[in-house]
Amino acid sequence: MKMPELLNDRRFDALIGELYPLATQAARIIAHLADSTDAIGRSDRDLAARLGGVSAEHVAIVRRALIENGLATRSSFATRLHSEPSELVALAEHLQGVAAYLRVHKDRDEVRLVLTEPGLKSALRRAIDDAQALPPIVFQTTDAFFNLARGARQELVILSPFLDPQGVALLLELFSLCRPGVRRVLISRPLAESQCGDAFKPRAADFRRLNVSVIEYALPSSLPSGRETFHAKVVLIDDSEFYVGSSNFMGSALERSFECGVFIRGETARQMRSVLLAVRAVGVPVLDY
Repeated sequence: MKMPELLNDRRFDALIGELYPLATQAARIIAHLADSTDAIGRSDRDLAARLGGVSAEHVAIVRRALIENGLATRSSFATRLHSEPSELVALAEHLQGVAAYLRVHKDRDEVRLVLTEPGLKSALRRAIDDAQALPPIVFQTTDAFFNLARGARQELVILSPFLDPQGVALLLELFSLCRPGVRRVLISRPLAESQCGDAFKPRAADFRRLNVSVIEYALPSSLPSGRETFHAKVVLIDDSEFYVGSSNFMGSALERSFECGVFIRGETARQMRSVLLAVRAVGVPVLDY
């Protein structure tokens, strides 16, 4: 099928590049605007309710993309379209094509950026917004963790070298979100060391109640440090999805420092599971915590 021609290809390429993660919803919203150009003046919530199957957030993202790419402008609280209905129809048809492609063509891995920002109004956030370098949908670290825990079907494995009370509380919340029958595994450095044990031991009964298996990975070694251990931070579910990044399960990493990682779904998750199975094989199970 030949795709419709678009005017100003660079502008439309930019729009499609921004909207492809929600191509199905964006196509419906833009097709509706082509049929009823005054609908852009409605609130995000009202327009979403009229369409059904899209959220107010989806409408807000489409509205912002149209404004940023010159197809609409905002004046006071109103938004006005500057694009012909035929252009909107063509854009909607392109997005429908993108959605159809994504339904049948998947990359081996889906990768998403995951961030922890140093506070809600940081200089970093202002610089990111000014640069307009990121897509509108970027996971926050704790949101990614919650999504993973809720999605686990066989097991949730968390690899964290360091813990503090806030991190331990989050671990317990994540393990408690798992559905019945899901294996829960925590891999840490030795609980006899203060950087893990001081926070873990006061909540040990809670971990036992959730039937969490704890494995310590710190072995004697000929390395200059005298031991083999780890600094990686990973949250893995089953053999399908995982987070890997800089964020420890500590308050400073969860909400007060800039942390960066990626959420990965696909073939690489099976490779990561193989690595963590090897870690569990050489690690020491803690049977009496």
